[in-house]
Amino acid sequence: MKTCLILINKLSGNFGTVDEKSLQAVFGADYATETLYISEDFTYPQKKYDRIVVCGGDGTLNHLINAVNDVTELFYCPFGTLNETARGNRFGKDFTLSEVGEANGGYFSYVLAAGTFTPLGYSVKTKTKQRFKAFAYISHVAAECKVNQIPAKITSGGKSTEGVFSLIMLIDSPRCFGFDFNKMYKPNDGALHLLTIKAPKHKGFFGLVKIFFPYFRAFFIGFKRPYQSKNMTFAEVSEATVELKNPVAFCADGEQRVLSGVIIARPAKLNSPVQIITQKTLNCYYKEGRKI
Repeated sequence: MKTCLILINKLSGNFGTVDEKSLQAVFGADYATETLYISEDFTYPQKKYDRIVVCGGDGTLNHLINAVNDVTELFYCPFGTLNETARGNRFGKDFTLSEVGEANGGYFSYVLAAGTFTPLGYSVKTKTKQRFKAFAYISHVAAECKVNQIPAKITSGGKSTEGVFSLIMLIDSPRCFGFDFNKMYKPNDGALHLLTIKAPKHKGFFGLVKIFFPYFRAFFIGFKRPYQSKNMTFAEVSEATVELKNPVAFCADGEQRVLSGVIIARPAKLNSPVQIITQKTLNCYYKEGRKI
């Protein structure tokens, strides 16, 4: 008999809405099913399964694509706070995630970014997210409203820029921070998008004023085409190299990843594509007695 593993992240923002009974009925009806709960010290089982179903947020999906990439069937049910990958790629509909970003051997499903505001993705406590949902991030905006200064050299498309940056972002999604700003995005197009914002010399109030305008331009207005100004670049890239002078904490799909040295980022195809099934679909299948 085929085997199915259902993984439920107890740390995800909407863990309280997970219905184990419906998951087993929809995904495990014809399988020998095992259900495990993910906690902080969780490691993926070494046992091979025919089907793995994971429930959680963007960080849970990140762990899945990095830990498991040789299973016949992979499913992801978004039960996170923001669910940026699920909402962005097909506007909240079911779809198959087959292309992701790759940087130095690690995958990211929608974003790899460092700089101002990016720690919001991993710094908000689990209990706060579960209680206040998306508002949990808003309450931490003030704490992360500061000028980051990241010395780096960035190379893409045969051009190099060296300087100090307030934001370095590689994105394979139309959205981040809850903003649908990347209007150039196309799924599975073999490209990433690179957004960089240069940092002012001063970190105080006047520095914040200076970075306000490029951040507003990027996330509130967005991009329909490549953009280049004195302090900001937005471009489509098939590969980007980021040379860091110091170790830097990046946000990879809401998970902290400290990187150093030379980072080479490019699009990558998953050996085992992930089928993303929304809560709406899951509920409909369960009510109608249908199986996946």
